Amino acid sequence: MFLTDNILIPISLLFRKERKAYCALKHILGFYPRHLHYYQQALLHKSMQTRTADGKSVNNERLEFLGDAILGAVVGDLVYHHFQGKREGFLTNTRSKIVSRESLNHVAEQIGLVKLIKFNTRQSAHNSYMG
Repeated sequence: MFLTDNILIPISLLFRKERKAYCALKHILGFYPRHLHYYQQALLHKSMQTRTADGKSVNNERLEFLGDAILGAVVGDLVYHHFQGKREGFLTNTRSKIVSRESLNHVAEQIGLVKLIKFNTRQSAHNSYMG
C-alpha cells in the first residue's frame, strides 16, 4: 500500500491542477499530503472571505484551534522531557516562547510556508503577522 501510494501520487500529479500546491507541500513536509483540501483551508488567511456553494463561510479558524492545541501539547511534552527537574513556571515560559506568534512566524518564513498562505492584501497589509 505505501509503495503504491509513493509511486501513484507523484504520477497522478502530472494530471492535477493543484500539482504546484502538492509539490510545494511535499518540499516542506517531506511527503505528499493525502487530503490537500485540509492544507489549503489551513493556509487560507482569515482576510480571505471565501464561501462554499451553499453560502457557508470557509476559513481556517477551526483548524487553527485544533493545530494550536496539538502544537501546544507536543511542545509541552518535548519541553517537559528535555528540562527534567525544572519547575512548572519555567516549563510554561519556555513552551510559551517556542509557540509564540513571533517564533512561529520566523519558522514559517524559514521553511517557505508563508509563500503558500492565501490572503487579501488590502485587508491584511497592516498586519505584521499572518495569524
